[in-house]
Formats: sequence, structure tokens, C-alpha cells
Amino acid sequence: MTSDKASPSRKPDAGSISLADANCIVLRLDGGGRIISLNPFGLDFFGYREPEILGRHAVGTIIPEKDATGNDLQAMIDELLRRPDDYSHQINENRRKNGDRIWVVWSNRAFRDDTGNVAELLCVGNDISDRKAFETVLEAARLQLTATIQEQNARLKEANTRLKKEVEERKKTQQALSENRDRYRLLSKASTEGILFHDNGMVIEFNDAFADLLECPHDQLIGMDIIRQFVSTEDRGQVQQIIASNDDRVYEITARSAAGRSFPAELRSRSGELAGRPCRVVTVRDITHRKKTERQLIQSQKMEAVGTLAGGIAHDFNNMLAGIQGNVEIIRHQISPQSSHQKRLSIISQIVKRGAKLSGQLLGYARGGQTELCEINLNGLVEDTLEMFGHSQGQITIETRLSPDTPIVSGDRTQIEQVLLNLIINAVHAMPEGGHLVIETQATVLSTRENRKYEIIPGHYAMLSVRDSGHGMDQETQKQIFEPFFTTKAQGQGTGLGLASTYGIVKNHKGYIDVFSAPGEGSQFNVLLPPSDCVGESAGVHDAMTEKGSETILVVDDEPEFLDVGREMLILLGYTVITAGNSDEAIARFEKQDGNVKLVIVDMIMPGAAVDDTIRRFKAINPSVRVLLSSGYSQNGEAVRKLMQNCSGFIQKPFRLASLSKKVRELLGAAQDENR
Repeated sequence: MTSDKASPSRKPDAGSISLADANCIVLRLDGGGRIISLNPFGLDFFGYREPEILGRHAVGTIIPEKDATGNDLQAMIDELLRRPDDYSHQINENRRKNGDRIWVVWSNRAFRDDTGNVAELLCVGNDISDRKAFETVLEAARLQLTATIQEQNARLKEANTRLKKEVEERKKTQQALSENRDRYRLLSKASTEGILFHDNGMVIEFNDAFADLLECPHDQLIGMDIIRQFVSTEDRGQVQQIIASNDDRVYEITARSAAGRSFPAELRSRSGELAGRPCRVVTVRDITHRKKTERQLIQSQKMEAVGTLAGGIAHDFNNMLAGIQGNVEIIRHQISPQSSHQKRLSIISQIVKRGAKLSGQLLGYARGGQTELCEINLNGLVEDTLEMFGHSQGQITIETRLSPDTPIVSGDRTQIEQVLLNLIINAVHAMPEGGHLVIETQATVLSTRENRKYEIIPGHYAMLSVRDSGHGMDQETQKQIFEPFFTTKAQGQGTGLGLASTYGIVKNHKGYIDVFSAPGEGSQFNVLLPPSDCVGESAGVHDAMTEKGSETILVVDDEPEFLDVGREMLILLGYTVITAGNSDEAIARFEKQDGNVKLVIVDMIMPGAAVDDTIRRFKAINPSVRVLLSSGYSQNGEAVRKLMQNCSGFIQKPFRLASLSKKVRELLGAAQDENR
């Protein structure tokens, strides 16, 4: 429908245009787009008669206003008529009279008038509907093929992604398996626990620790019946039952090594698989050390509990003895030295002394007693003790082996002397018909390599050994000898506190006791004490002379009898005495004295306010006042140690007039020296 761009054509004569016989559509349009002529082929093609179409606009007859895709064909024709040179060839949708849509390819040529305007447009067209239909089918097939290809590509991509993921997961699984195998080999070698794989008791696999635990060569373990070979007879039924029930709880047995050593073992068994073969996986742990520790803990707790009881008994007993001793001291000073009653009073004092010694045994067992540290030469202590004791045992020969290299130890000389006396007395009782007693001292070294039933701090120690040739002890007796109130003596011949207090004293001095004995072979007790690392006060004999004073002293105690005795003893020493039966009363009387009280003697256990609070209130009122703590408990007890942080001194009940006098003057003298 466009003209040739090379040379514009003039309007042809009607006679020169005879295309009636053309086998194609020949259409002539004027400059406005109206149909001038349509050849017979065209009329037949579109289904019109000539009168029906001539003079009518092409758009609305053979050309629809819009094609099937929505394109505006009116605008297209308008554009064609304006610029026909740009549309020499085109394809567009046309319409027959019956409404059928057909596709036509057009060749256009414009004819212009003298002014150059388009006067006529010659359009030659051919039906390409079949081709367009085929193209549509092809396009649909192409689209379907494209969609199928895209779908297949998506599936292939998804399959490829899945395959890659599976490959990665397989790689990870293989790597994890490899790492697990390496980890198992590493853990099995590094583990201190035995690891065993077995099938109904037959060994499949194991680690080095298991072979070491059973002391059995590796090449002999595979295929061995582990239950029959290494489980004690009494535990085999239990093990078989646990295997049969698939029980995975932790349980204990007695195991045996190939060398014949029996030891307690802890087992945990689980169902498992090794190389596709069902089996049981068992971890085995030697719990010999744990069992030993448990026994020590039970023993320690038992001793601690009874020790607390013993300390309480000793406290109350000492309070009673203090009342007796105090009254004896007062009466002895109130009557003539030549009085016949002095002898009776002396006997009472001796009884009190024996009672105090028994109380000291209780406190020693409870790891207490009044401890006055000093350097102790064990050789000298043995000699002094035997000088007092040795001549009374005619049927027993005593031999000493005292090494000059024995280290000096630090401790309470009275308590260590009590330890030695208890061991000697125990040895004498083991030889009722006479025998041989050996007392030895020497330096020794404790090492962790030694097989002991208790934990030790390795290092250098001083050893005090007492060995007898008596009847000895079996293992069961040895397990109980340090328990309080245990004795093998007949009723009335022993309290069972001697070795118990010995144990408490030695433990309180951070030492140990070894016992070696067998029936008919005698017994040997080795006391091991750490050497002294500092110089303490030397142990001397207390001056029995009493020192007097005139200061004002406040005595606080909830025991009326002791309060009365304490007041009378201090009055005998020349002091002005004020008494109080509880903390609130003591504070009130202390404040009323307005600084006259120079020393407060206070009992450790008082009703009402806590004693430490009471002591702080004394100090708040008068910071320079001295506080002397008195108690039937040990100075080494935890409660006493805490109270002593705010006290100037400690005196343990029962005390004699001389020791009270000495302690009071010691504190008051120190106060005077500070105020100078």
C-alpha cells in the first residue's frame, strides 16, 4: 500500500490498469482511504458485490477497526495514507463480509497529483491465513516446547541441585564417619576408662585402657568370655541378668585381673552396633580410689559427729569441774594450812584433775583441747615420759631407739605427751603377761607412690613409733580402734577413749597414724608429725604462785555456781568484782561503771545476744577494756577462734587459782604497758 521511494508515480489511466484477471487481490484506494475499485478476485475473496463496497471506507468493511490483538487498524491506515513510502509492504488482519478474519500480505504503491499529495493508493494482496495459522500453530508448539523445555530444565536443575546436595551430604557423612573413627581411636586411646564391645560376653573389640585394667595381653582378649574370666563368681549372675534385660544403668561389681588382682569396678552397658554386628558397649572404671575416699569420708563424718558430741560433753563436764575446783581453791585459802581438811581437799583436787584429764581426752578426740604451741623434741619427750612410767612395769622390757636426726615438731607438748602415754598404755594392756616394748623416733619421708589407705601431704615428717610383742589385732579390730568408746577390754577396765583421743590429737597436729598388726604378732603404731617451721613458746612449768591486784573485773557467766566461785576466787586475789548472768545485764553494769572495769571475763556460751555481739558492745563503750574468754570448749574450736579475734586472751575451764591469777595479771599488765 505504499509507493516506490525512487520516483513518485502519476495517477494511471483507467484503461491502462486492467487487473481483472489477476489471481490476487487488487485494491485501489483514494487519498481518504475509500475504495475506488476491487478486482473480481478481491470481491470474491472478501464476499462482496461491487455496488456494496465501492465508495466505502476500507476500515469498517474489509479492514476491521482493531485486529485480534487489539491493534488500532484505523490509525494504521491513516499513517499509511500520510506516509505511504514507509509502508511499501505490510501484513495486517482483514475481514470478510461474513465476519471471518483473514491475514493478507500487501504490496503498496502511492500515486501523487501535481502538488505531490497522495491521490491514489494501489494495494496488491495475497491471502496468508494458512501461513498465519501454521505460524500460530508453530508458535503455540514453540511456546509449548519452550515451556516443556523450561519445565524439563527446571526439573533437571532441581535434580542436579538435589544430586549436588546428596553428594555434599554423602561427603559430609563420609567425613563425619572418618572423623568419628579418628575420634573413637583418639578417645579410646586417651580414655582412662576401659571400653569393651562384646556379644553375650564374647569380646569383639576393646581399647588399650581396658586391656591395661585387666592386665591381659591384647592378642588374648578377642573372643574371650569376659564374664567367666574377669567377673567375680558372686557377680556373674547380676552381669548376665543386666545383659539379658538390656539395662543401661550404672552398676558395680568386683572384677579380677589376669594377674589375680581383685578390684571394685563401675560398669555401664548399652546396646550398640559394631561393623553391622549387634553388640553391647561397656565402659569399665576402676573405683578403688573412690571407694577408699568414700570410706575415709564416712569415717571422717562419723568422727566429726562424735567429735562434736565429745566437745559438748567436755564443755559441760569442764563447767562442772570448774565449779568444784573453784570451791576447793576458795576453801583451801579460807582454812588453816594445818587443817585436817586440807588433805581431803587435796584428794578432791586430784579427782578434779583426773576428771579434767578425761575431759582432755574427749577434747583431744574432738580435735581440740587448749593448744599452747611450742617446739617439741620427741627424743626428750620420750625420755621424760619413760622416766615417769618405766619403773612401774617390771614384767615389760622397754627399748628405745631415738635418732638424733629426728626433726623438732611444733605442737601442744601436753597433748603429744598424752598421745605417747596412750600408746604405751595400749601396748602394756596388749601384753598382760609381760613382753617387749620398743619406742623409736626417726626422720621419714612420705611419698604419694606408697600404697596407703588415706590421702597424705607428701614431704618430710618426724616419726614416733611404739611397737609391742602382744597378742596383736585382726583386720576388723584395726578398722575400729580409733572409734570412740570402742574397746577390747572387759567392762570397767577401759573407756575406749585412749586411741580415739590419740587420733584426734594427731589429726589436729596435721599428722597421721599408721597401724601394723596381726594376731599373735604384736602391734606397731607409727605417729607421723610434720616438722616445725617456726619457733613457738617453750613449754615450761607454770608458776604456782598467785599474783594479786586491785582492779575492777566484770565476770559474765550464765552458771550461778561458777559465777559465785569466780567472784570469790577473784576477791581472794584482791580484785573488785562485779558479776552478771546474761549479756544485757553485763552491758548495763559495764556502762554504769563508767570506765572503771579494766577486764571482762566472759563465758563463750551465753543466753540472749550472741557473745561476739556482746564483746563488740563492750569495745564500743570502752575500746581499751581487756576481754578474757573462758570456756569448757577447746581454744582450737572454730567458734572460739572467731571470738578470739576481739578478745585479749583465753582460759579453759576448769582452772586453778594460780592459773587464773597468772592470766589476769598477764592481761592487765599488758594493758598498763600500753597506757604508759
